Amino acid sequence: MLIDGGKKISILYILNILKKYTDMNHPMTQQQIMEKLQSDYDMTVDRGTVKSNVMDLIDAGFVTGYRTITRSSVNRKTGEREDSTIYTDLYYEHDFAEPELHMLIDGLLFSRSVPYKPRKDLIEKLGSLSGPYFSQRMKHVHSMNADAPQNKDLFLIIEVLDEAIAEGKQVEIVYGRYGTDLQLHASLNEDGTEKKQLLNPYQLVASDGRYYLICNKDNYSNVANYRVDRIMKIQKLDSPAKPGNQVAGLEDGLKLQDYVYQHVNMFSGKPEKTEFIIRKKDVGLVVDFFGKHVSFFDRGDGTVSCHMKVSREAMKKWALQFARDVRVVAPESLVEEIRAEIRQINENYGLL
Repeated sequence: MLIDGGKKISILYILNILKKYTDMNHPMTQQQIMEKLQSDYDMTVDRGTVKSNVMDLIDAGFVTGYRTITRSSVNRKTGEREDSTIYTDLYYEHDFAEPELHMLIDGLLFSRSVPYKPRKDLIEKLGSLSGPYFSQRMKHVHSMNADAPQNKDLFLIIEVLDEAIAEGKQVEIVYGRYGTDLQLHASLNEDGTEKKQLLNPYQLVASDGRYYLICNKDNYSNVANYRVDRIMKIQKLDSPAKPGNQVAGLEDGLKLQDYVYQHVNMFSGKPEKTEFIIRKKDVGLVVDFFGKHVSFFDRGDGTVSCHMKVSREAMKKWALQFARDVRVVAPESLVEEIRAEIRQINENYGLL
């Protein structure tokens, strides 16, 4: 039956039906829409009402996919032949194309910060932004790291940090580290009380599947990076954050793209000029990590000299990770630090 106010609400039901059941490859006819109104909403409407609502949705831009058919018939009252337009093959054009949704979902799948349950819920919500057939395929997608240690308050912490950054306020946090019980444990003062840290927050950034806070620890003068998923407690304060231009490394403002490339895996420290050598065929390895922020010089022996500004600690960790392919040659003090690390590695494996 047609419920009270049915003519007004039926247009919303029709829009919902098109969103839920159609896409470019799966259109519906007006007859199919009438059947869905009956099965999904127990609403019976005539063909004229469906056509009128469909035309309103097309005029308003909610439905952009359709095909028209012109039919000629004799008017029984006048006896004259008249043409009428039939709207068919109707579909709702979703905001996201399937490849776009795949990219967003893949980003969530390999996120190492977002807890499993919220990540699963977000993936399902993203899947619903496309047609029903995409959503059905999402049943075969499984989120990774379901048993990884997780911070259940991650979204709340991000929300507080977002507000503090937008308002230029300080935050007070309790930072944690994982124990062998796979639980976060608060950093402690010497007297056993929780260690509270006063931070000046400047930017949230995602790197290598994790969220980091670029900030300044208030009693220090340099930039620091904190893992957001390691923050156990947080409070936004009324006190204003220290201006970024008063922090070493941010005197000229935070150039986020440069900062991320110069601090591989978000290791902090002042960037310095660094030179390393790599085989020409492995240049792609450098580009993957540092993008276009590297200058290459051909050495003529199948290797290239690479020059860039990068955090010392970040470069050391990266060079050790790819020690078979990368050889740092400057600055000499960094070379010595890497040699010391390699000697320690050899000692750990009984090679000294």
